[in-house]
Amino acid sequence: MDRRDFMKLASLAGMSIAGAPLLGRAEHGELVDHGRHQAAGDDDYTGPLFVTVQAHGGWDPTLLCDPKGNDLNRSYNVGDIGTAGNIRYAPIASAAAFFGAHYTRMMVINGVDTATNAHDAGQRNCASGRLGEGYPNIAALVAGAGAPQRPMSFISFGPYDRTGGLVAPVRNGNNARLADLSFPDRRNAEDPAAGTYHTETAHAMIRLAREKRAQAMLESNRLPRFRHAISSMLTARSGSKELQRLQDVLPEPHTNALFRQAQLVVAAYKAGIGVSGNLFHSNFDTHGDHDNQQSARMNEIVGLVSFLWEEAERQGVADKLTVLMCSDFGRTPQYNGNAGKDHWSITSMIAMGAGIPGNTVVGMTNDGHDAIPLDPATKQPAADPAQGVRITPAHVHRGLRRVLGLEGSDADRLFPIVLDDELDPFAV
Repeated sequence: MDRRDFMKLASLAGMSIAGAPLLGRAEHGELVDHGRHQAAGDDDYTGPLFVTVQAHGGWDPTLLCDPKGNDLNRSYNVGDIGTAGNIRYAPIASAAAFFGAHYTRMMVINGVDTATNAHDAGQRNCASGRLGEGYPNIAALVAGAGAPQRPMSFISFGPYDRTGGLVAPVRNGNNARLADLSFPDRRNAEDPAAGTYHTETAHAMIRLAREKRAQAMLESNRLPRFRHAISSMLTARSGSKELQRLQDVLPEPHTNALFRQAQLVVAAYKAGIGVSGNLFHSNFDTHGDHDNQQSARMNEIVGLVSFLWEEAERQGVADKLTVLMCSDFGRTPQYNGNAGKDHWSITSMIAMGAGIPGNTVVGMTNDGHDAIPLDPATKQPAADPAQGVRITPAHVHRGLRRVLGLEGSDADRLFPIVLDDELDPFAV
Protein backbone atom coordinates (compact mmCIF):
# COMPACT_ATOMS: atom_id res chain seq x y z
CA MET A 1 0.00 0.00 0.00
CA ASP A 2 1.57 3.32 -1.05
CA ARG A 3 1.13 6.59 0.82
CA ARG A 4 -1.69 7.77 -1.48
CA ASP A 5 -3.73 4.61 -0.82
CA PHE A 6 -3.07 4.86 2.90
CA MET A 7 -4.33 8.45 3.01
CA LYS A 8 -7.40 7.40 1.01
CA LEU A 9 -8.07 4.69 3.57
CA ALA A 10 -7.77 7.18 6.38
CA SER A 11 -10.23 9.45 4.60
CA LEU A 12 -12.84 6.74 4.06
CA ALA A 13 -12.46 5.73 7.70
CA GLY A 14 -13.30 9.30 8.75
CA MET A 15 -10.04 9.72 10.65
CA SER A 16 -7.25 12.28 10.67
CA ILE A 17 -3.76 10.80 10.41
CA ALA A 18 -2.52 13.69 12.52
CA GLY A 19 -4.30 11.95 15.35
CA ALA A 20 -7.60 11.90 17.18
CA PRO A 21 -6.26 11.67 20.72
CA LEU A 22 -9.59 10.89 22.31
CA LEU A 23 -9.82 7.60 20.45
CA GLY A 24 -6.39 6.55 21.67
CA ARG A 25 -3.33 5.29 19.85
CA ALA A 26 -0.67 2.66 20.07
CA GLU A 27 2.15 3.90 22.28
CA HIS A 28 5.61 4.41 20.86
CA GLY A 29 7.18 1.02 20.39
CA GLU A 30 3.92 -0.82 21.05
CA LEU A 31 1.49 -2.51 18.69
CA VAL A 32 -2.19 -2.79 19.48
CA ASP A 33 -3.57 -5.60 17.33
CA HIS A 34 -7.03 -6.93 18.01
CA GLY A 35 -6.92 -9.34 15.08
CA ARG A 36 -10.16 -8.20 13.46
CA HIS A 37 -12.48 -5.24 13.30
CA GLN A 38 -15.25 -5.40 15.89
CA ALA A 39 -17.60 -2.56 16.74
CA ALA A 40 -18.00 -1.62 20.36
CA GLY A 41 -21.17 -3.03 21.80
CA ASP A 42 -20.75 -6.24 19.74
CA ASP A 43 -18.79 -7.87 22.54
CA ASP A 44 -20.22 -9.64 25.55
CA TYR A 45 -18.00 -8.08 28.20
CA THR A 46 -19.68 -8.16 31.60
CA GLY A 47 -16.57 -7.81 33.74
CA PRO A 48 -15.59 -5.16 36.26
CA LEU A 49 -15.22 -1.45 35.88
CA PHE A 50 -11.66 -1.30 37.18
CA VAL A 51 -10.13 2.03 38.21
CA THR A 52 -6.65 2.83 39.50
CA VAL A 53 -6.27 6.05 41.48
CA GLN A 54 -2.66 7.20 41.72
CA ALA A 55 -1.36 9.70 44.26
CA HIS A 56 1.47 11.22 42.26
CA GLY A 57 4.64 12.10 44.18
CA GLY A 58 4.55 9.67 47.10
CA TRP A 59 1.83 9.82 49.74
CA ASP A 60 2.19 9.41 53.50
CA PRO A 61 0.13 6.41 54.67
CA THR A 62 0.47 7.57 58.27
CA LEU A 63 -1.84 10.43 57.29
CA LEU A 64 -4.42 8.03 55.89
CA CYS A 65 -4.67 4.29 56.55
CA ASP A 66 -1.59 3.42 58.64
CA PRO A 67 -1.81 6.01 61.43
CA LYS A 68 0.98 6.35 63.99
CA GLY A 69 0.68 9.68 65.79
CA ASN A 70 3.11 11.07 68.36
CA ASP A 71 6.69 11.21 67.08
CA LEU A 72 5.92 10.19 63.50
CA ASN A 73 3.33 12.90 62.99
CA ARG A 74 3.15 16.35 64.52
CA SER A 75 -0.43 16.96 63.45
CA TYR A 76 -2.15 14.40 65.72
CA ASN A 77 -1.60 12.05 68.65
CA VAL A 78 -2.39 8.38 69.15
CA GLY A 79 -5.62 9.24 70.94
CA ASP A 80 -6.88 11.05 67.83
CA ILE A 81 -6.77 7.95 65.61
CA GLY A 82 -10.18 6.87 64.34
CA THR A 83 -11.61 3.45 63.54
CA ALA A 84 -14.21 2.10 61.11
CA GLY A 85 -14.77 -1.58 61.67
CA ASN A 86 -11.33 -3.19 61.66
CA ILE A 87 -9.69 -0.27 59.88
CA ARG A 88 -7.76 2.47 61.67
CA TYR A 89 -7.36 5.86 60.02
CA ALA A 90 -5.62 9.18 60.59
CA PRO A 91 -7.81 12.10 61.71
CA ILE A 92 -7.65 14.20 58.53
CA ALA A 93 -10.82 16.15 57.78
CA SER A 94 -12.46 13.76 55.31
CA ALA A 95 -11.30 10.46 56.79
CA ALA A 96 -14.23 9.70 59.12
CA ALA A 97 -16.81 10.08 56.34
CA PHE A 98 -14.70 8.20 53.81
CA PHE A 99 -13.82 5.18 55.92
CA GLY A 100 -17.22 5.18 57.60
CA ALA A 101 -18.97 4.95 54.23
CA HIS A 102 -16.65 2.45 52.55
CA TYR A 103 -14.90 0.24 55.10
CA THR A 104 -17.19 -2.73 54.39
CA ARG A 105 -15.94 -2.81 50.76
CA MET A 106 -12.33 -1.91 51.59
CA MET A 107 -9.07 -3.77 52.13
CA VAL A 108 -6.10 -1.80 53.47
CA ILE A 109 -2.68 -3.25 52.66
CA ASN A 110 -0.01 -1.72 54.89
CA GLY A 111 3.73 -2.27 54.94
CA VAL A 112 4.09 -2.57 51.15
CA ASP A 113 7.77 -2.50 50.17
CA THR A 114 8.23 -0.75 46.81
CA ALA A 115 12.01 -1.36 46.90
CA THR A 116 12.67 2.12 45.53
CA ASN A 117 12.76 5.81 46.39
CA ALA A 118 12.62 6.88 42.72
CA HIS A 119 9.36 8.35 41.41
CA ASP A 120 9.22 6.66 38.00
CA ALA A 121 10.15 3.24 39.35
CA GLY A 122 7.73 3.55 42.25
CA GLN A 123 4.83 4.56 40.02
CA ARG A 124 5.61 1.67 37.69
CA ASN A 125 5.84 -0.84 40.51
CA CYS A 126 2.64 0.14 42.28
CA ALA A 127 0.57 0.53 39.12
CA SER A 128 1.82 -2.58 37.29
CA GLY A 129 3.29 -4.90 39.94
CA ARG A 130 6.76 -4.82 38.44
CA LEU A 131 9.72 -2.62 39.33
CA GLY A 132 11.30 -2.91 35.89
CA GLU A 133 9.97 -1.37 32.72
CA GLY A 134 7.53 -2.80 30.22
CA TYR A 135 4.51 -4.01 32.21
CA PRO A 136 1.09 -2.38 31.75
CA ASN A 137 -0.88 -0.48 34.33
CA ILE A 138 -3.28 -3.04 35.77
CA ALA A 139 -6.26 -1.03 34.48
CA ALA A 140 -4.84 -1.38 30.95
CA LEU A 141 -4.37 -5.10 31.61
CA VAL A 142 -8.03 -5.42 32.58
CA ALA A 143 -9.15 -3.53 29.47
CA GLY A 144 -6.81 -5.46 27.17
CA ALA A 145 -7.98 -8.79 28.52
CA GLY A 146 -11.66 -7.83 28.63
CA ALA A 147 -12.69 -5.73 25.62
CA PRO A 148 -9.76 -3.97 23.92
CA GLN A 149 -11.81 -3.18 20.81
CA ARG A 150 -14.07 -0.71 22.60
CA PRO A 151 -13.40 2.91 21.54
CA MET A 152 -12.66 4.07 25.10
CA SER A 153 -11.67 0.77 26.67
CA PHE A 154 -8.86 2.27 28.78
CA ILE A 155 -9.16 5.94 29.78
CA SER A 156 -6.12 7.43 31.46
CA PHE A 157 -5.25 10.75 33.03
CA GLY A 158 -1.71 9.65 34.05
CA PRO A 159 0.93 9.39 35.31
CA TYR A 160 1.91 5.73 34.75
CA ASP A 161 -0.35 4.35 32.06
CA ARG A 162 1.74 2.08 29.87
CA THR A 163 -0.38 -0.52 28.11
CA GLY A 164 2.10 -3.14 26.93
CA GLY A 165 0.38 -2.99 23.55
CA LEU A 166 -2.77 -4.62 24.94
CA VAL A 167 -5.09 -1.69 24.29
CA ALA A 168 -4.98 1.85 22.90
CA PRO A 169 -5.10 4.42 25.72
CA VAL A 170 -7.58 7.28 25.64
CA ARG A 171 -5.97 10.38 27.10
CA ASN A 172 -8.35 13.25 26.35
CA GLY A 173 -11.40 14.03 28.47
CA ASN A 174 -12.46 17.24 26.73
CA ASN A 175 -16.27 17.22 26.45
CA ALA A 176 -16.33 19.47 23.40
CA ARG A 177 -13.95 17.08 21.67
CA LEU A 178 -16.26 14.22 22.65
CA ALA A 179 -19.17 15.95 20.95
CA ASP A 180 -17.14 16.61 17.78
CA LEU A 181 -16.20 12.94 17.53
CA SER A 182 -19.64 11.65 18.46
CA PHE A 183 -21.61 13.78 15.98
CA PRO A 184 -19.26 14.67 13.12
CA ASP A 185 -22.16 15.37 10.75
CA ARG A 186 -23.86 18.02 12.87
CA ARG A 187 -23.37 21.64 11.95
CA ASN A 188 -23.01 22.29 15.70
CA ALA A 189 -21.85 19.10 17.38
CA GLU A 190 -23.01 20.17 20.84
CA ASP A 191 -26.54 21.12 19.74
CA PRO A 192 -28.89 18.13 19.23
CA ALA A 193 -31.27 20.41 17.30
CA ALA A 194 -28.62 21.51 14.83
CA GLY A 195 -29.02 20.43 11.21
CA THR A 196 -26.73 17.88 9.56
CA TYR A 197 -24.58 18.13 6.46
CA HIS A 198 -26.07 15.00 4.88
CA THR A 199 -29.48 13.34 4.72
CA GLU A 200 -30.00 9.79 5.98
CA THR A 201 -30.15 8.59 2.37
CA ALA A 202 -26.79 10.20 1.68
CA HIS A 203 -25.35 8.61 4.82
CA ALA A 204 -26.53 5.18 3.70
CA MET A 205 -24.85 5.62 0.32
CA ILE A 206 -21.63 6.84 1.96
CA ARG A 207 -21.59 3.88 4.36
CA LEU A 208 -22.09 1.41 1.51
CA ALA A 209 -19.31 2.99 -0.53
CA ARG A 210 -16.96 2.94 2.47
CA GLU A 211 -17.69 -0.71 3.18
CA LYS A 212 -17.09 -1.76 -0.41
CA ARG A 213 -13.88 0.20 -0.68
CA ALA A 214 -12.59 -1.04 2.66
CA GLN A 215 -13.32 -4.64 1.66
CA ALA A 216 -11.49 -4.16 -1.62
CA MET A 217 -8.46 -2.73 0.16
CA LEU A 218 -8.46 -5.58 2.68
CA GLU A 219 -8.52 -8.12 -0.17
CA SER A 220 -5.72 -6.40 -2.09
CA ASN A 221 -3.34 -6.07 0.89
CA ARG A 222 -2.28 -9.24 2.67
CA LEU A 223 0.63 -8.01 4.77
CA PRO A 224 -0.32 -8.16 8.50
CA ARG A 225 0.84 -4.61 9.26
CA PHE A 226 -1.35 -3.12 6.53
CA ARG A 227 -4.36 -5.25 7.51
CA HIS A 228 -3.81 -4.15 11.10
CA ALA A 229 -3.79 -0.50 9.96
CA ILE A 230 -7.04 -1.02 8.06
CA SER A 231 -8.64 -2.77 11.03
CA SER A 232 -7.58 0.07 13.35
CA MET A 233 -9.03 2.67 11.00
CA LEU A 234 -12.35 0.87 10.80
CA THR A 235 -12.51 0.49 14.58
CA ALA A 236 -11.90 4.22 14.95
CA ARG A 237 -14.62 5.00 12.39
CA SER A 238 -17.20 2.80 14.11
CA GLY A 239 -16.23 4.37 17.43
CA SER A 240 -17.86 7.71 16.57
CA LYS A 241 -21.24 5.98 16.46
CA GLU A 242 -20.62 4.38 19.83
CA LEU A 243 -19.52 7.69 21.33
CA GLN A 244 -23.05 8.96 20.74
CA ARG A 245 -24.12 6.49 23.43
CA LEU A 246 -21.61 8.14 25.75
CA GLN A 247 -23.21 11.53 25.14
CA ASP A 248 -26.55 10.06 26.27
CA VAL A 249 -25.22 9.13 29.73
CA LEU A 250 -22.45 11.68 30.31
CA PRO A 251 -23.64 14.26 32.87
CA GLU A 252 -22.87 17.95 32.84
CA PRO A 253 -19.15 18.37 33.57
CA HIS A 254 -18.45 18.85 37.27
CA THR A 255 -16.73 22.08 38.25
CA ASN A 256 -14.01 20.00 39.97
CA ALA A 257 -11.49 18.81 37.37
CA LEU A 258 -10.68 15.70 39.43
CA PHE A 259 -14.34 14.73 39.55
CA ARG A 260 -14.62 15.12 35.77
CA GLN A 261 -12.09 12.30 35.44
CA ALA A 262 -14.41 10.00 37.38
CA GLN A 263 -17.48 11.15 35.44
CA LEU A 264 -15.96 10.20 32.09
CA VAL A 265 -14.68 6.79 33.21
CA VAL A 266 -18.01 5.78 34.77
CA ALA A 267 -20.06 7.09 31.85
CA ALA A 268 -17.91 5.22 29.32
CA TYR A 269 -18.50 1.96 31.18
CA LYS A 270 -22.21 2.69 31.49
CA ALA A 271 -22.40 3.36 27.75
CA GLY A 272 -20.71 0.06 26.96
CA ILE A 273 -17.67 1.66 25.33
CA GLY A 274 -15.25 1.62 28.29
CA VAL A 275 -13.78 -0.96 30.64
CA SER A 276 -11.28 0.73 32.92
CA GLY A 277 -9.78 4.02 34.01
CA ASN A 278 -6.62 5.45 35.48
CA LEU A 279 -7.17 8.57 37.60
CA PHE A 280 -4.56 10.57 39.44
CA HIS A 281 -3.93 13.52 41.70
CA SER A 282 -0.56 15.25 42.03
CA ASN A 283 1.58 17.27 44.48
CA PHE A 284 2.15 14.57 47.10
CA ASP A 285 5.91 15.09 47.03
CA THR A 286 5.91 17.10 50.27
CA HIS A 287 9.56 17.82 51.07
CA GLY A 288 8.41 20.98 52.87
CA ASP A 289 5.44 21.94 55.07
CA HIS A 290 4.50 18.26 55.04
CA ASP A 291 1.60 18.19 57.49
CA ASN A 292 -0.38 20.96 55.84
CA GLN A 293 0.38 20.06 52.23
CA GLN A 294 0.05 16.30 52.56
CA SER A 295 -3.18 16.50 54.56
CA ALA A 296 -4.72 18.77 51.93
CA ARG A 297 -3.78 16.40 49.10
CA MET A 298 -5.07 13.41 51.07
CA ASN A 299 -8.43 15.08 51.59
CA GLU A 300 -8.64 15.82 47.87
CA ILE A 301 -7.81 12.32 46.69
CA VAL A 302 -10.19 10.82 49.25
CA GLY A 303 -12.83 13.20 47.89
CA LEU A 304 -12.11 11.96 44.36
CA VAL A 305 -12.60 8.31 45.34
CA SER A 306 -15.74 9.15 47.30
CA PHE A 307 -17.15 10.94 44.24
CA LEU A 308 -16.18 8.00 42.02
CA TRP A 309 -18.35 5.74 44.18
CA GLU A 310 -21.18 8.26 44.22
CA GLU A 311 -21.08 8.53 40.43
CA ALA A 312 -21.00 4.74 40.03
CA GLU A 313 -24.05 4.50 42.29
CA ARG A 314 -25.85 7.20 40.30
CA GLN A 315 -25.12 5.40 37.04
CA GLY A 316 -26.15 2.03 38.50
CA VAL A 317 -22.75 0.34 38.08
CA ALA A 318 -21.38 0.42 41.64
CA ASP A 319 -21.72 -3.35 41.94
CA LYS A 320 -19.20 -3.65 39.08
CA LEU A 321 -16.65 -1.16 40.38
CA THR A 322 -13.24 -2.22 41.72
CA VAL A 323 -10.73 0.44 42.78
CA LEU A 324 -7.00 0.34 43.57
CA MET A 325 -5.52 3.38 45.35
CA CYS A 326 -1.73 3.58 45.28
CA SER A 327 1.25 5.93 45.13
CA ASP A 328 4.94 6.02 44.18
CA PHE A 329 6.11 5.10 47.71
CA GLY A 330 5.71 6.49 51.24
CA ARG A 331 7.29 9.31 53.26
CA THR A 332 10.06 9.12 55.83
CA PRO A 333 9.15 8.60 59.50
CA GLN A 334 11.18 11.69 60.43
CA TYR A 335 10.85 15.30 59.31
CA ASN A 336 13.59 17.16 57.45
CA GLY A 337 14.78 20.70 58.16
CA ASN A 338 11.92 22.20 56.13
CA ALA A 339 9.20 20.48 58.17
CA GLY A 340 8.85 18.12 55.22
CA LYS A 341 9.22 14.40 54.75
CA ASP A 342 11.37 12.74 52.13
CA HIS A 343 11.06 9.54 50.09
CA TRP A 344 10.52 6.23 51.91
CA SER A 345 10.14 2.87 50.21
CA ILE A 346 7.41 1.58 52.55
CA THR A 347 3.86 2.51 51.62
CA SER A 348 0.23 1.35 51.70
CA MET A 349 -2.29 0.43 49.04
CA ILE A 350 -6.10 0.34 49.29
CA ALA A 351 -8.36 -1.97 47.26
CA MET A 352 -12.12 -1.50 47.22
CA GLY A 353 -15.23 -2.93 45.66
CA ALA A 354 -16.27 -5.96 43.65
CA GLY A 355 -14.34 -9.08 44.67
CA ILE A 356 -12.40 -7.38 47.48
CA PRO A 357 -12.69 -8.81 51.03
CA GLY A 358 -14.05 -5.83 52.94
CA ASN A 359 -13.35 -4.52 56.42
CA THR A 360 -9.90 -6.06 56.23
CA VAL A 361 -6.35 -4.94 56.99
CA VAL A 362 -3.39 -6.97 55.75
CA GLY A 363 0.22 -6.18 56.60
CA MET A 364 1.65 -3.85 59.19
CA THR A 365 4.51 -1.55 60.02
CA ASN A 366 6.39 -0.96 63.25
CA ASP A 367 6.72 2.29 65.20
CA GLY A 368 9.46 3.39 62.80
CA HIS A 369 7.18 2.77 59.81
CA ASP A 370 9.20 -0.15 58.52
CA ALA A 371 7.49 -3.21 57.10
CA ILE A 372 7.02 -6.23 59.39
CA PRO A 373 7.75 -9.55 57.60
CA LEU A 374 4.75 -11.88 57.50
CA ASP A 375 4.10 -15.60 57.60
CA PRO A 376 2.66 -16.20 54.07
CA ALA A 377 0.15 -18.76 55.35
CA THR A 378 -1.34 -16.72 58.19
CA LYS A 379 -0.40 -13.19 57.05
CA GLN A 380 0.55 -12.51 60.66
CA PRO A 381 4.02 -11.37 61.81
CA ALA A 382 6.50 -14.17 61.17
CA ALA A 383 7.89 -15.91 64.26
CA ASP A 384 11.31 -15.56 62.65
CA PRO A 385 11.44 -12.23 60.78
CA ALA A 386 14.36 -13.52 58.71
CA GLN A 387 12.05 -16.21 57.30
CA GLY A 388 9.09 -13.89 56.80
CA VAL A 389 7.90 -12.16 53.62
CA ARG A 390 7.55 -8.45 53.08
CA ILE A 391 4.50 -7.53 50.99
CA THR A 392 5.44 -6.03 47.64
CA PRO A 393 3.32 -4.49 44.86
CA ALA A 394 3.84 -7.77 42.99
CA HIS A 395 1.95 -9.63 45.74
CA VAL A 396 -0.89 -7.15 45.51
CA HIS A 397 -1.11 -7.36 41.73
CA ARG A 398 -0.88 -11.14 41.62
CA GLY A 399 -3.74 -11.34 44.08
CA LEU A 400 -5.78 -8.73 42.23
CA ARG A 401 -5.41 -10.61 38.97
CA ARG A 402 -6.88 -13.67 40.67
CA VAL A 403 -9.74 -11.65 42.16
CA LEU A 404 -10.49 -10.07 38.78
CA GLY A 405 -10.51 -13.39 36.96
CA LEU A 406 -7.37 -12.63 34.94
CA GLU A 407 -5.25 -15.46 36.31
CA GLY A 408 -4.25 -17.74 33.44
CA SER A 409 -5.52 -15.34 30.75
CA ASP A 410 -3.46 -14.48 27.68
CA ALA A 411 -2.67 -11.08 29.20
CA ASP A 412 -1.58 -12.69 32.47
CA ARG A 413 0.72 -15.10 30.64
CA LEU A 414 2.14 -12.32 28.48
CA PHE A 415 3.04 -10.27 31.58
CA PRO A 416 3.55 -12.88 34.31
CA ILE A 417 4.12 -12.07 37.95
CA VAL A 418 6.53 -14.64 39.35
CA LEU A 419 7.18 -14.81 43.10
CA ASP A 420 8.96 -17.34 45.29
CA ASP A 421 6.19 -17.47 47.89
CA GLU A 422 2.43 -17.95 48.09
CA LEU A 423 1.52 -14.76 49.96
CA ASP A 424 -1.81 -13.48 48.61
CA PRO A 425 -3.18 -10.44 50.46
CA PHE A 426 -6.68 -11.10 49.11
CA ALA A 427 -6.94 -14.73 50.25
CA VAL A 428 -8.77 -14.35 53.55
